[in-house]
Amino acid sequence: MIISDKQELKRCVKQAVRRVQIAECCLDFDMQNGPLGVDALMDEAGVHPGKGTPFGENGAAFYAALDALELPARDLSSARSIQQSYERHAYIREVLDSMRAKRVLVTVDCRAQSVDFYGEDRISPMIAADESFFEAGRYGVDYAQLAKRLEDMLAAMNSKDLMIRRFDEHALRYCAFPVCEDMHAVLHVLLRDEGEIGRFCALLESFPSVRAVVHAASGLDGRLIAAAAEQPRLLPVLSSMDHLEEALAALGTRFIPFTCRALSPDMMLGRWIVAKDAFWQALCDAYLPLARSGYPLESGTIEKDIQALLGGNLLSLYE
Repeated sequence: MIISDKQELKRCVKQAVRRVQIAECCLDFDMQNGPLGVDALMDEAGVHPGKGTPFGENGAAFYAALDALELPARDLSSARSIQQSYERHAYIREVLDSMRAKRVLVTVDCRAQSVDFYGEDRISPMIAADESFFEAGRYGVDYAQLAKRLEDMLAAMNSKDLMIRRFDEHALRYCAFPVCEDMHAVLHVLLRDEGEIGRFCALLESFPSVRAVVHAASGLDGRLIAAAAEQPRLLPVLSSMDHLEEALAALGTRFIPFTCRALSPDMMLGRWIVAKDAFWQALCDAYLPLARSGYPLESGTIEKDIQALLGGNLLSLYE
């Protein structure tokens, strides 16, 4: 169906965004012991009922999550009782269902012994190594030994994702990149300044089979978009939707517009609900000039674009 006016465009985009299955590229959550439920959600959101209107993204996410899970926002005691009646795995499954999740990458510390994912195949472990893992000993850093430990962990967890929490050029060059190359894993990294973006891209050039999902600190989206335009194996994750149109112009739909940056599944759910509402409106603004110019914008094309942006781009890295 060809989209012919602004209201039709809004309906089409809004409906497609609401129906799409989502892939979340980073949930920083301990599956066995991480805090879960109404109290944990309230703490993470910083919501304190009776202390004023909870303006801001976190307040909206808190109440959006309660609403999606059919927990009574007006009676938090009842909401807590209902939530606590769920077994842990059942509550997590309810969150994933409400979110329409297709895949959620959950961080697992590279020194963890074992993790139970409750048989939930929508959750995938992402092995995460922080700077302490690469800390030098008396004789420096034994990257070969550390690489073997990461490879063993990836194999044991049947994981295809390795996250390096802080940029370290030597750790990346002599450990993380070779491990991803040998294990056919996707490398995930957070870069905190323009220099790190440039040095990371140079490293990526040296390992032609490695694919990378790159998060940049706030304010660096423009630089990350420019880097991704030069390097097709770099899949950028925007820190803000303020750069959505810039990313679309430079990359088409080859980027990830949002990640939850949450510490619990329920906050992940709430933040995705809020983000999807902002996303469809921003995407409408991006499509509108095309529709007005006479471009034959079809509903099927819009659906494919949205599927790529909110899940397909990440999932395509494993094909």
